[in-house]
Amino acid sequence: MARERSLLERLRDPEPESARTLRQNTDRLVQSVLANLGRLLNSRHGITPIQADYGIPDLCEVVHNFPDAIGEMRKAIKASIEKYEPRLRRVNVKHVTAPDDPFALRFEITAELATSEEKASVWIETRIDGSGQVDLKS
Repeated sequence: MARERSLLERLRDPEPESARTLRQNTDRLVQSVLANLGRLLNSRHGITPIQADYGIPDLCEVVHNFPDAIGEMRKAIKASIEKYEPRLRRVNVKHVTAPDDPFALRFEITAELATSEEKASVWIETRIDGSGQVDLKS
């Protein structure tokens, strides 16, 4: 059964007064996943000594291959999510053009929550600006 909050979230705020339940709070699970994806996608390869592939490549490393860089970044986002966010499965990352924002890369992430109770899907809009900052919206 997937947890609603990550291990670090539970260690930071154990919530001893909360009642135990067998039912998952899907909204809380989605918020926890989004928070983890925000940390993951705003990390760059090589930043973590014990996991050199944690995060995504620095935009400066792939931008010189434009327009092939879009496909490289899409694959990197998908691979990172599949490896470091086990609460999501069937991850799909698609590039989305945004004529009103030509200096940003946008990707649409769709996936299923790995819950034992219900089949829940998530849709996340991802925007990478010129500085490499990743913003997520659900």
